[in-house]
Amino acid sequence: MEIEAHNGVATRQLLRKLRMPAHGRPLRGGAATWCGRWSSRLGTCGHDRSWPVPRRQRASRCRVIRAQTSRARWVNVAKYVAMSDEHVPLFRRAELEAVLQPVELARNLPGGVYLEPAVFALERETIFSTGWNCVGRVEDFGQAGSFLSVEVAGCPLLVVRGADDELRAFHNVCRHRGACLTHEESGVARSFRCNYHAWTYGADGQLMAAPLMDERADFDLAEHGLASIPLDTWGGFVFVNLDNETAALAEAMNGFPDLERYGLESLRRVHSVTYDVAANWKVLCENYSECYHCALVHPQLNRVTDYRSGGESFIGDSFNGGPMALKEGYTTLSTSGQRRYPEIEGINDADRKQVHYLHLYPSFLIGLAPDYVLVHRVQPIDAGHSRMLCEWFYPHTTVALEDFDASETIEFWDLTNRQDWGLCEMVQEGAESRLTPGPYHPLEFCVHAFDRWFVEQLGDRLATLRR
Repeated sequence: MEIEAHNGVATRQLLRKLRMPAHGRPLRGGAATWCGRWSSRLGTCGHDRSWPVPRRQRASRCRVIRAQTSRARWVNVAKYVAMSDEHVPLFRRAELEAVLQPVELARNLPGGVYLEPAVFALERETIFSTGWNCVGRVEDFGQAGSFLSVEVAGCPLLVVRGADDELRAFHNVCRHRGACLTHEESGVARSFRCNYHAWTYGADGQLMAAPLMDERADFDLAEHGLASIPLDTWGGFVFVNLDNETAALAEAMNGFPDLERYGLESLRRVHSVTYDVAANWKVLCENYSECYHCALVHPQLNRVTDYRSGGESFIGDSFNGGPMALKEGYTTLSTSGQRRYPEIEGINDADRKQVHYLHLYPSFLIGLAPDYVLVHRVQPIDAGHSRMLCEWFYPHTTVALEDFDASETIEFWDLTNRQDWGLCEMVQEGAESRLTPGPYHPLEFCVHAFDRWFVEQLGDRLATLRR
């Protein structure tokens, strides 16, 4: 293997990694020569005068480091040297296949899936552009013209309620020169006018006006409305999909547990917090799906719920999840552990003693306590950063109570969230080592289910990525 060295700092780092001393005699059988363009007066390398070079190593030009060492010594060399060989794969097939084994035999995802921009681009194209993404609640669109502007997989979108009371989703892009129509996050509008050339669209996406375009004989307003995308709702949540050929949301959720008894449509959002986390979106999803860490990291959570109880976890084609039992003497997840308000009407005896956690792929996370529902929505920013939107929901009858105050549950989960984000950022940091992935614990059954789904979605294409 040849690595040209012209930078003293990088070269010293490389030699240190190879366990080669600067005096030129390699340890245990390696062989090395390096840049010998040096000053005879100073006896130093001309590229880095802080690095002494023995006079006997004089040379008239830059040479190439040739290191013949055991395979183990090369494990981390790529961290310091840019590999120009386009045939070097980012991932070994064996690493990806190891994730697909049963949980008791499987290994975690390789670190590169959390780091590489090429993987992130592939996720946008393959997962987020073809999957159902939650963008809001039906209650966010209270009247005709109510809209949200959102982004999915890097695409600006516009979700709006038309005068006919229908919810629709469009690309937030003018059909003339492709300018973004609006940057307002939400509002009410009868129409949307492009600030570039004043093309104007109705809340139903139809083009209403295009100044002077009648000067083109072939121009037809009806042919240039906003480009629509599929939209569907479940439990009062609004989902969109960038793929016009996609299966319906109900089909994508086939086998998802029946939560009708929780009356999700009638719940009302009482609080929301957006967190910026320096971690890949998959790390956040994995962290949500296990409580192996809870006893150590979440004392307030571990006090009221048993992380090793609650029932069997389950998986489906597009989801995973499972329950956790409340400890004796506690009735909900909050700072006090006691319900202050009525339970959700319709839940059963088992629900009163449990909290259910579910992950609908790719990025919709929902937890159901006896008296409220907590939703996390992950929004990938880039390979190393994510935005997490956390929302608290209570029955509308509870919210209407004069003494209603959700501060105990908000404080409880805000603390838990911040503890989790610290863990996620630690994992993101550690991924840089690209060490051999470790094993799963049986309590990480749902983490493995998600990772397995990820490899099934992208495995073949991941294996073709090159440096």
